[in-house]
Amino acid sequence: EVPPVREEEGDASLYERLIGFFEARGARYEALHHEPTLTSEDSVIARRRLGWTETTLKCGAKAMLMRRSKAKSGESAFALCVLAADRKLDYKKLKKAVGKDLRLAKEDEVFEASHCLPGAVPPFGSQFFAEPPPTTFVDVSLQLVDVINFNCGLRTRSIKMTLATYLELEAPTIADFSS
Repeated sequence: EVPPVREEEGDASLYERLIGFFEARGARYEALHHEPTLTSEDSVIARRRLGWTETTLKCGAKAMLMRRSKAKSGESAFALCVLAADRKLDYKKLKKAVGKDLRLAKEDEVFEASHCLPGAVPPFGSQFFAEPPPTTFVDVSLQLVDVINFNCGLRTRSIKMTLATYLELEAPTIADFSS
Protein backbone atom coordinates (compact mmCIF):
# COMPACT_ATOMS: atom_id res chain seq x y z
CA GLU A 1 0.00 0.00 0.00
CA VAL A 2 1.44 3.35 -1.08
CA PRO A 3 0.87 6.07 1.55
CA PRO A 4 -0.90 9.32 0.61
CA VAL A 5 1.28 12.22 -0.50
CA ARG A 6 2.50 14.44 2.33
CA GLU A 7 2.75 18.21 1.87
CA GLU A 8 6.56 18.21 2.17
CA GLU A 9 6.82 15.94 -0.91
CA GLY A 10 5.78 18.87 -3.13
CA ASP A 11 3.01 19.69 -5.56
CA ALA A 12 1.12 16.42 -6.07
CA SER A 13 -1.18 17.66 -8.84
CA LEU A 14 0.55 15.86 -11.74
CA TYR A 15 1.08 12.69 -9.65
CA GLU A 16 -2.63 12.62 -8.79
CA ARG A 17 -3.61 13.34 -12.41
CA LEU A 18 -1.42 10.45 -13.61
CA ILE A 19 -2.75 7.94 -11.08
CA GLY A 20 -6.30 8.97 -12.02
CA PHE A 21 -5.43 8.57 -15.72
CA PHE A 22 -3.97 5.08 -15.13
CA GLU A 23 -6.98 4.01 -13.05
CA ALA A 24 -9.52 5.40 -15.56
CA ARG A 25 -7.81 3.49 -18.38
CA GLY A 26 -7.53 0.27 -16.35
CA ALA A 27 -3.75 0.30 -16.75
CA ARG A 28 -1.63 -2.19 -14.82
CA TYR A 29 1.17 -0.52 -12.88
CA GLU A 30 3.00 -0.64 -9.56
CA ALA A 31 3.65 2.41 -7.40
CA LEU A 32 6.50 2.92 -4.95
CA HIS A 33 7.11 5.57 -2.27
CA HIS A 34 10.82 6.25 -1.56
CA GLU A 35 13.22 8.91 -0.32
CA PRO A 36 13.61 11.92 -2.64
CA THR A 37 15.84 11.20 -5.65
CA LEU A 38 17.39 13.81 -7.93
CA THR A 39 19.10 11.62 -10.52
CA SER A 40 18.32 8.46 -12.45
CA GLU A 41 21.17 6.73 -10.60
CA ASP A 42 19.69 7.68 -7.21
CA SER A 43 16.28 6.44 -8.35
CA VAL A 44 17.68 3.02 -9.30
CA ILE A 45 19.30 2.67 -5.86
CA ALA A 46 16.09 3.70 -4.04
CA ARG A 47 13.89 1.37 -6.14
CA ARG A 48 16.23 -1.61 -5.71
CA ARG A 49 16.50 -1.00 -1.96
CA LEU A 50 12.70 -1.20 -1.67
CA GLY A 51 12.29 -4.43 -3.61
CA TRP A 52 12.28 -3.58 -7.29
CA THR A 53 15.45 -5.66 -7.62
CA GLU A 54 15.35 -5.97 -11.43
CA THR A 55 15.56 -2.16 -11.81
CA THR A 56 18.47 -0.87 -13.91
CA LEU A 57 19.35 2.43 -15.57
CA LYS A 58 18.45 0.86 -18.91
CA CYS A 59 14.79 0.46 -17.88
CA GLY A 60 14.55 3.96 -16.41
CA ALA A 61 12.41 6.24 -18.60
CA LYS A 62 14.26 9.57 -18.30
CA ALA A 63 11.95 12.42 -19.36
CA MET A 64 13.54 15.69 -20.44
CA LEU A 65 11.36 18.69 -21.16
CA MET A 66 12.56 20.76 -24.08
CA ARG A 67 11.46 24.32 -24.91
CA ARG A 68 10.79 25.43 -28.47
CA SER A 69 12.07 28.89 -29.38
CA LYS A 70 9.51 29.26 -32.18
CA ALA A 71 6.26 27.38 -31.53
CA LYS A 72 3.79 27.63 -34.41
CA SER A 73 0.21 28.68 -33.75
CA GLY A 74 -1.60 25.83 -31.96
CA GLU A 75 1.69 24.00 -31.27
CA SER A 76 2.98 23.42 -27.76
CA ALA A 77 5.94 25.51 -26.66
CA PHE A 78 7.36 22.26 -25.25
CA ALA A 79 8.43 18.80 -26.41
CA LEU A 80 8.94 15.94 -23.98
CA CYS A 81 11.87 13.69 -24.88
CA VAL A 82 11.97 10.30 -23.16
CA LEU A 83 15.01 8.05 -23.33
CA ALA A 84 16.56 5.14 -21.48
CA ALA A 85 18.30 6.52 -18.38
CA ASP A 86 21.59 4.88 -19.36
CA ARG A 87 21.71 7.05 -22.50
CA LYS A 88 22.50 10.71 -23.16
CA LEU A 89 20.46 13.15 -25.21
CA ASP A 90 22.24 13.68 -28.54
CA TYR A 91 21.43 17.24 -29.65
CA LYS A 92 22.51 16.63 -33.27
CA LYS A 93 20.12 13.68 -33.57
CA LEU A 94 17.42 15.55 -31.64
CA LYS A 95 17.53 18.50 -34.05
CA LYS A 96 17.10 16.11 -37.01
CA ALA A 97 14.38 13.98 -35.40
CA VAL A 98 12.34 16.50 -33.41
CA GLY A 99 13.28 20.06 -34.38
CA LYS A 100 16.11 22.56 -34.65
CA ASP A 101 14.67 25.13 -32.24
CA LEU A 102 14.84 23.09 -29.02
CA ARG A 103 16.70 23.72 -25.79
CA LEU A 104 16.45 22.17 -22.35
CA ALA A 105 13.64 23.85 -20.39
CA LYS A 106 14.67 25.86 -17.32
CA GLU A 107 13.44 24.80 -13.87
CA ASP A 108 10.67 27.44 -13.79
CA GLU A 109 9.51 26.41 -17.28
CA VAL A 110 9.42 22.75 -16.23
CA PHE A 111 7.26 23.69 -13.24
CA GLU A 112 5.01 25.92 -15.36
CA ALA A 113 4.34 23.11 -17.84
CA SER A 114 4.19 20.12 -15.50
CA HIS A 115 3.79 21.36 -11.90
CA CYS A 116 6.82 19.30 -10.94
CA LEU A 117 10.54 19.78 -10.42
CA PRO A 118 13.33 18.48 -12.66
CA GLY A 119 14.05 14.90 -11.61
CA ALA A 120 10.35 14.21 -11.11
CA VAL A 121 9.17 14.73 -14.71
CA PRO A 122 7.18 11.69 -15.88
CA PRO A 123 7.15 10.41 -19.49
CA PHE A 124 3.52 11.48 -20.03
CA GLY A 125 3.51 14.87 -21.77
CA SER A 126 -0.16 14.36 -22.63
CA GLN A 127 -1.02 14.82 -18.95
CA PHE A 128 0.96 18.05 -18.40
CA PHE A 129 -0.75 21.34 -17.56
CA ALA A 130 0.72 23.34 -20.47
CA GLU A 131 -1.84 24.29 -23.13
CA PRO A 132 -1.51 22.63 -25.51
CA PRO A 133 0.44 19.86 -23.76
CA PRO A 134 3.84 18.87 -25.12
CA THR A 135 4.21 16.23 -27.79
CA THR A 136 5.97 13.18 -26.34
CA PHE A 137 8.88 11.67 -28.25
CA VAL A 138 10.38 8.34 -27.17
CA ASP A 139 13.89 7.37 -28.15
CA VAL A 140 14.42 3.99 -29.79
CA SER A 141 16.69 3.05 -26.83
CA LEU A 142 13.65 2.56 -24.59
CA GLN A 143 12.27 -0.13 -26.89
CA LEU A 144 15.04 -2.50 -25.74
CA VAL A 145 13.25 -3.26 -22.44
CA ASP A 146 9.90 -4.83 -21.52
CA VAL A 147 9.31 -2.89 -18.28
CA ILE A 148 10.00 0.78 -17.54
CA ASN A 149 10.35 2.72 -14.27
CA PHE A 150 9.94 6.46 -13.82
CA ASN A 151 9.36 9.19 -11.25
CA CYS A 152 5.79 10.35 -11.62
CA GLY A 153 5.52 14.02 -10.77
CA LEU A 154 7.27 13.79 -7.41
CA ARG A 155 10.87 12.94 -6.56
CA THR A 156 9.49 10.54 -3.92
CA ARG A 157 7.19 8.42 -6.11
CA SER A 158 8.00 5.88 -8.80
CA ILE A 159 5.86 3.89 -11.21
CA LYS A 160 6.67 0.58 -12.88
CA MET A 161 4.71 -0.57 -15.95
CA THR A 162 5.27 -2.54 -19.10
CA LEU A 163 6.60 -0.63 -22.07
CA ALA A 164 3.58 -1.89 -24.05
CA THR A 165 1.18 -0.33 -21.51
CA TYR A 166 3.10 2.95 -21.59
CA LEU A 167 3.09 3.09 -25.40
CA GLU A 168 -0.63 2.33 -25.49
CA LEU A 169 -1.46 5.02 -22.90
CA GLU A 170 0.76 7.81 -24.23
CA ALA A 171 1.01 6.98 -27.96
CA PRO A 172 4.34 8.85 -28.31
CA THR A 173 6.28 9.49 -31.50
CA ILE A 174 9.26 7.10 -31.73
CA ALA A 175 12.51 8.75 -32.84
CA ASP A 176 16.29 8.31 -32.57
CA PHE A 177 17.84 11.06 -30.43
CA SER A 178 20.22 9.42 -27.93
CA SER A 179 23.77 8.14 -27.86
